[in-house]
Amino acid sequence: MACRKHRPDSATAPTATQPACAPPPGGPGQVAREYPPGTHSSRDPATRMQHPLDINPDHLCQRLQQALDGMGERVGPDLALAVERLCQSVANDSPAAVGPRVAVALADVQADLATLVAALLADPALDDAPGEDNAAAFIAPRLGRQEYRGVQRLLGAIERLRGWETRYPEPQDEGQREYWRRLLLAGARDARAVLIDLAYRLEGMRALGEEPDEARRRRFAGMTLAVHAPIAHRLGLGQIKWELEDLAFRHLEPNTYVEIAGLLDERRTSRESYLVQVEQKLNHALLQAGIRAEVYGRPKHIYSIWGKMRRKQLSFEELFDVRALRVQVDSVTDCYAALSVVHELFRPIPSEYDDYIARPKPNGYQSLHTAVEADEGKVVEIQIRTERMHAFAEFGVAAHWRYKGGGGGENPFDMQVESLRRGLSRGEIRPLAAPMVYAFTPNGELVELPAGATVLDFAYRIHTHLGHRCRGAKVNGQIAPLKTEVANGDTVEVLTHKEPAPSREWAHAKSGFLRSASSRAKVRNWFAQFDREDARERGRLICERLYRRFSMDAPARRQLLEALGVNSDDQLFLAVGHHRIAPETLQAAARGQLGAAADRS
Repeated sequence: MACRKHRPDSATAPTATQPACAPPPGGPGQVAREYPPGTHSSRDPATRMQHPLDINPDHLCQRLQQALDGMGERVGPDLALAVERLCQSVANDSPAAVGPRVAVALADVQADLATLVAALLADPALDDAPGEDNAAAFIAPRLGRQEYRGVQRLLGAIERLRGWETRYPEPQDEGQREYWRRLLLAGARDARAVLIDLAYRLEGMRALGEEPDEARRRRFAGMTLAVHAPIAHRLGLGQIKWELEDLAFRHLEPNTYVEIAGLLDERRTSRESYLVQVEQKLNHALLQAGIRAEVYGRPKHIYSIWGKMRRKQLSFEELFDVRALRVQVDSVTDCYAALSVVHELFRPIPSEYDDYIARPKPNGYQSLHTAVEADEGKVVEIQIRTERMHAFAEFGVAAHWRYKGGGGGENPFDMQVESLRRGLSRGEIRPLAAPMVYAFTPNGELVELPAGATVLDFAYRIHTHLGHRCRGAKVNGQIAPLKTEVANGDTVEVLTHKEPAPSREWAHAKSGFLRSASSRAKVRNWFAQFDREDARERGRLICERLYRRFSMDAPARRQLLEALGVNSDDQLFLAVGHHRIAPETLQAAARGQLGAAADRS
């Protein structure tokens, strides 16, 4: 079998002299990388997440129309025409609108109708635009009831996500960042809203250089790098993740970004020439082995390069994946066969081999990774995967739309992410099942709670003493009973007494005040301590009356403790107060000590 056509490693990285915030080469807002977005993604253009930044509204709407035509009988001509008119209306009424671009990008990966319509209507540029042509009312009469409700739910979910993102400050520690990621994944309620939100975030990052306020630019970029890029990674959206990371890094560390981009550009010619030789040699070996394969240069992502340099304490020249190839084959069997060819042709580096086919990453990523010493002793990193693996590596959730008819166990996913992906691939309105909820304090700190937790649980989660003093709460500014369940994204303000005043009723699960076992344990511990202090005080009063009655001095008291088998006054007070030592026993021991003292005298 013939090997497929080689695609050269074409770099688009900016030079070191290019301004840090100027649009990188290849079009406004594109990420500097060594493979133009969309050209390296797949042999089948329909699997690519397109970035139509240079397409005018008419062409965008034509592409959306083509996508609708491909949906078959479920989308009739009247409805398809209505969606196209809505697309045109959005573009005409709001020149700054990016909704059509987002909708077309989602259409390219076969998103369902409700997702496309919601993507159009979710454009922030429509908030101030007048008229019915750009409102949900325009499309409502032409949608079925179920689809219309789906659009409304999606818009509500997107509004919630944006509200949280704009209302609170950027998280400053990794724990808070992880809570933010979980909040956005679980709190969307409709899984498709997460993908729409990521698509809009990507458009915002591409245009971020136009924002004159540096503080706002850095906040937006910081939130993107800390929260949105990891979410894209968690969902397997490699292409979106890489572009978000590179764009954010460019605004947060512009000097480092330009330095690495310059190093890539300086060495591009020699690297490409070397890789062409290696590719030709590998292509010939695969052809001789009868393996149908495509070999091409992998994209170089600046943030990833910087992260690996810092993590492994390597110089730019020492990085393996600066010289990197990808081999794409037809089956899992061919993956391992191609690996054997690679290792026979070049000397493998054992420590750099990873089998992510047998042991996929938690987000479902699968490939064989190896590094070899090729010609001239230079190290080349090679990835081997199938077309389906490549689609999931690049587009994750979105790839499920394309491969929804496929079966098999090629992609064992983390349970939560798999649930979200199944909902996406079927066009279902399915919340991401999550055992936890995430709510804000008034100063914007996120608190993680078990699902079903109450505002009283929230108080105890922040601090035990705050829970003991809790007398009420405000949820999103409104007074709420202590039994009120906390929902994702709620802002909870705890109202307190000056002194601790918990109720014994709180410790009972059936009362409904506390759903968390740990919170109820804190209440029980408080009352156990309270009862302990009360018992100690009762015991102290009884013992002191006894001391006075029998005129017992310090030596006599110590002898009494020995007779009763306790080590201290405190233990004696507690034992008497809890009735472990009866008053009669205490008096008998005291008389015995007096009698012994009389005998000694």
